[in-house]
This record gives sequence, C-alpha cells and structure tokens, in this order.
Amino acid sequence: MSHTHELSTNNKSLIFGIILNGAYTIVGFVFGLLTGSLALIADAIHNLTDNVTLGISLAANRIAERKANSRKTFGYGRATILAAAVNASFLIGIALFIVNESVQRLQNPVEVDGGIIAAVAFGGIVVNATVAYMLSKNRQDLNMRSAFTDQLFDALSSLGAMLAGLIIMFTGIQFIDTVVALIVVVLLLYNTIKILKEAANILLEGVPDDVDINRIQAAITSIDKVNEVDDMHIWAIRSGYNTLSCHVVIDEQELKSSRAIVETIKETLRREHGIPHATIEIELESDARHISHEKH
Repeated sequence: MSHTHELSTNNKSLIFGIILNGAYTIVGFVFGLLTGSLALIADAIHNLTDNVTLGISLAANRIAERKANSRKTFGYGRATILAAAVNASFLIGIALFIVNESVQRLQNPVEVDGGIIAAVAFGGIVVNATVAYMLSKNRQDLNMRSAFTDQLFDALSSLGAMLAGLIIMFTGIQFIDTVVALIVVVLLLYNTIKILKEAANILLEGVPDDVDINRIQAAITSIDKVNEVDDMHIWAIRSGYNTLSCHVVIDEQELKSSRAIVETIKETLRREHGIPHATIEIELESDARHISHEKH
C-alpha cells in the first residue's frame, strides 16, 4: 500500500471520528453538568480535546501528502510527527487539569446520579471504541497511534465512568466517581508520555526503537567483499520509514564490483531490516586507514 493511499484512508477514519466525537461530546457535557458527575465531565472534556487532536492529525496528514521539492527533499512526512507531539502535549495538559479538579472534588464531595452516569457513559464506550477500531488499522504511524491511543483511553474513561455510575447506583459510594477519573488520567499519562518520547526521538533523529544498529552493522559486514562498516547513521523520516547512511570499506581490487556491492547492501536492508532508503559510500581499504570519522 502506498504512503499516499494510507494517508487517504487515515483521513477518512479521522473525519469519521471527528463527527462521531463531536456528537457525543455535546451529550456528555449536558448530562455531566446536569448530574454533577466529574467522571462524565472529564470524559466529555477528553472527547472535546479529541476533536482538536483528531483535527491536528488530519491537518498533518494533509500536509504529509505534499510531494518532496527542492526545499523539502525528504517531503513533508514529519508533519505527522509534529502532530503527534502536539497532541501528546495537549493531552498531558488536559490530564493535569482533571487531576486538579479531582483533588478539589475529593475535598468537597458532590452527590451524583449513578444511573444517568452509567447510561451516558455506555454511549461513550460505543462511540470511542468504534472510532478507536477505525484508527487501529495503521497504528505503525505515530500520528495515527496518538489518535488511536486517545480514542482507546476515551473508551476506557467511559467504561470507568459507567462502572462508577453503577457502583454509585447500587451502593451510594459517591467518591468512586472521582477515583475512576484519577485512574483513567494515570493510564492516559503513561501512554501519552510514551508517544511524546517516541516523537522526540524521531525529531532528534535518534535510532528508531525497533532497530538494532549493531545487528544491521553485522549484517552489512557479513556481505561478501565488505571488510568494514563505519560512520553509520540510522534515523526515521516519519513513522515506519527508516533511512540509513554509512561508509563501507572494500579492497582496492574490488572497486569494479563496488556498484554491485552497494546494491546488495541496499536490497538486504530493504528485505531483512525494513530500511527502504540508504546512502552507501564506498571507501578503499588503503584510504580507510588514514581517515577517521567523527560522530556529531
């Protein structure tokens, strides 16, 4: 499947999510305010932010569809990484807001209607689980994974709110509403920070987490007529699209075979290590002895 086709499919899922989330957000806010449920209000606020984050993801995908040019020779794929970082930062801010509200609610308890909370939250489970399923088809893309994670934890938030409503309805224990909100926030923060760290690693051109640079170096060195590999760099242009550059040392008498050696290396990288773009520079053994490469 081409990158452009993937983006088009992702965009349809994001638009579907925006429409569905928008409708549920209104319902959640109304009933959250009517019942005074912090769990429902937190869930509604989270769903409201979903439309912002889904909108950012959609805009990023639109930008990423642009072709490479003389100024952006690698294209605009990293717009999706920036979107993931913005979304993750936004969600962390919302989570901290809900924590503050939860602490205040524990200090000043408010009686809520468990039955209404459970009914509205059930609708949230259906909505968020449906959108999460739509977004789950391309989770290797960090931008889509951030949107998927947001929706998945909205579904868990709604599940928690529903359970809280049922407990309140049958036991009268009111503080469970606030406890559930705090549990959901902790889970959300954990996964959001993971996404933020991965986005930062890509933007800093770090080695992708799923890449073993030592294994790749050993694989290149094992190729016939390759004596040594140095000055290797591996980074991601966007999620799922890794690139590599390195110097390969061969004997001087193998210079005529250098093109075939480079093609063999590139094919190995594509087929066995999922690296579709590689820049290989050939060095001769006699020259390599006098050259030192500094790591920047």
